[in-house]
Amino acid sequence: MYQAQKMNKTQEKAFQWLLNQGYKKEDISIRQNASPAFTASDGKKFEARRLYGAQIIFYSTQYQQLKHHPKALILVFRENEEEPFAKFRFEEISSLPKSYKGIDINWVSLQQDIGTIRVSKKTKERLQAFGKMGEDFDKLINRLLDKVKKNG
Repeated sequence: MYQAQKMNKTQEKAFQWLLNQGYKKEDISIRQNASPAFTASDGKKFEARRLYGAQIIFYSTQYQQLKHHPKALILVFRENEEEPFAKFRFEEISSLPKSYKGIDINWVSLQQDIGTIRVSKKTKERLQAFGKMGEDFDKLINRLLDKVKKNG
């Protein structure tokens, strides 16, 4: 089953992790430019994601493909680590949360009325200090803006 294909660094880490879990090279099928990228001979599917700061990215096509494989295991890797930082099934995030288990999820091109803003780590921490339990940044920022408008 194994095909020697060009993998990115995150996929290489995921492939090595799968080998460390007891799979053999020939037990793993790799699909380039498709999600999930790995299918094991036992039917289990895996998708590798790189952690950029505190976020992972899913593009619209990846979401569309993964929703047909809700049990696919998402393996999240940090830049300089060989073991996954986090592991969870796609079905746990298929409702498009903005964050999950402390990881921000950037759903690119999925919802056209949503944009991405970048803030420094310090600003993010300050915003988090103003947030209520379970409140996402969109609700928090709008609540703060409403407060400013009311007092302004």
